[in-house]
Amino acid sequence: MEAIHFQAEVGSDNTIRVPEGITLPSGPLTITIVPCTAPNKDKIPGTWQWLQEMAKEAERINPDLPSDMAANHDYYAHGKPRK
Repeated sequence: MEAIHFQAEVGSDNTIRVPEGITLPSGPLTITIVPCTAPNKDKIPGTWQWLQEMAKEAERINPDLPSDMAANHDYYAHGKPRK
């Protein structure tokens, strides 16, 4: 049998709530629990602000950055062919 992967909620009663549409086979199963590392929503605005500040600083340090930097990141960072 192939592994079945899904995210579930665990209630305060330690019951794993399987999402709708997931069918589990009957009988014994081995369960591996891996906590989801969802981003902390409170940290996202701070991260976005930091990223914008870093971009402004990069433009200040080197105002001649290529206009196609986003589209051709792999070319500039890793030497791959331009798009």
